[in-house]
Amino acid sequence: MARSVYFAFFLCVLQPLAAFAEIYRYTDENGVVHFGDRQVQNQQQEAVQLRGVRSDWQRYHIDVIAGDGVTLTDTERERIEADVNHVYRFFDDVLYFDIHRTVPVNILLLANKAAYDSFLSTRIEGSLPPSRGIFLGRTNDIVVYIREDREGTFRTIKHETGHAIVATLTPYLPAWLNEGLAEQMEMLTRSGDRLRIESHPENAADVRDMRDRNLMADVKAFLSMQSTDWRGHYRDKGYSLQSQTGEFVYFLLSSPTGRSFLTRLTHQYARGDRTLASYLVDEHYIGGMRVMQDNWALWLRGARKDALIF
Repeated sequence: MARSVYFAFFLCVLQPLAAFAEIYRYTDENGVVHFGDRQVQNQQQEAVQLRGVRSDWQRYHIDVIAGDGVTLTDTERERIEADVNHVYRFFDDVLYFDIHRTVPVNILLLANKAAYDSFLSTRIEGSLPPSRGIFLGRTNDIVVYIREDREGTFRTIKHETGHAIVATLTPYLPAWLNEGLAEQMEMLTRSGDRLRIESHPENAADVRDMRDRNLMADVKAFLSMQSTDWRGHYRDKGYSLQSQTGEFVYFLLSSPTGRSFLTRLTHQYARGDRTLASYLVDEHYIGGMRVMQDNWALWLRGARKDALIF
């Protein structure tokens, strides 16, 4: 009876991970049943088939505010609202965060870069960061400006929505992971009932150029950086680690092992942990740092071009 209760509890705990990694079961010499996501030597194990349950998704109404000189069609407003809901759903369905806890966000679109800079100068002290959009946590505002590449403006809104969710649900997420996830949100769309992430063309091109110029940061090195160091790395060379991080998170999302690692990592930080990610790889990535580095090196030699479907 007790074993049945423990097994039921185990199913509830591990159900979010079922879509990511194999779960194994074996009985030891004392008749105790063990479960885990790694195979144990000298034990006869069997895979446990767990059926993941997707959330009963509910769309949110998004406040979209057009500033002076900005005209949005009804179709564009609907597009923005749908895009933001897709980002919410990604964190709910793929990373298993409870997005039914509302993440309040208002979206303000300004007419041009000058209007954008003028607005931010009244909200931010000191020099303004170079940006195409920003999430202001104190007021839960996403602010962007209309660019000539209007499609790029919509992608920026999705990027900043990722930051808004992270700021609300897991504020201690390190900068590399915060930015890496936001980069994926730019390329997030819906395909039927599934979510789809395309390869980010700018990140892929930057990573190829960095690799050719021997500027690629070692995985262990950038996972060991404090957020402030990560943001400033390569600045003197005209590069940032944002493109490499974006491609690295895309690489992680492309495999069950990588998705499991991301889920475990984000939830650990959501509980308030501030351990550098490099110290958590051996615990949360099957095969540890050496296997992660090898898999990343293989990815760089032949990165997949097809979209990721969730």
